[in-house]
Amino acid sequence: MRTTPGLRSLLLLALLAPLPLRAQAIDPPRPDGSSVMAYAKWGALGAAVTAGVIGFAAHNDADGLFDDLEAICEDDPVRCRLDDNGAYIDAELERRFQDVLDADGRVRTALIVSQVAVAAAVAMFLLDLDADDDPDNVPYDPERGFGLRNNPSDGRAELVYVLPLGRR
Repeated sequence: MRTTPGLRSLLLLALLAPLPLRAQAIDPPRPDGSSVMAYAKWGALGAAVTAGVIGFAAHNDADGLFDDLEAICEDDPVRCRLDDNGAYIDAELERRFQDVLDADGRVRTALIVSQVAVAAAVAMFLLDLDADDDPDNVPYDPERGFGLRNNPSDGRAELVYVLPLGRR
């Protein structure tokens, strides 16, 4: 499979994305082992993206190989005759066709790996949802921010933004 420098950089970035940087604070590991799950789910998502990119690149390679074979057959249809088994009589064209089939196999493998990795990432994201981690209790302050208010004169609800001015 041919890769361009930009594609190689994208693949490297996808592989390195889940790795923490030194400046990032690392939470201490939880006793239930969910810190491992936190890294694994992002690693699986990175693997899914990487396999998808590889599959896309392999698909483009297979398309190019097949387009080359098709162009040869358009220029010289006699050269593209098939034998009774469906193989090209010309050995060079049969080799090119086998290269197309090999590239299609790489595409299929990469896309299956990508789908399995997406399924694994989704499963890990769901398993990592921790019911014990309740959000912080931030009390509602009706004196500021957006809110709904009933208009007593006509009974309609109004969306209002309250600006806190002065002292309470």
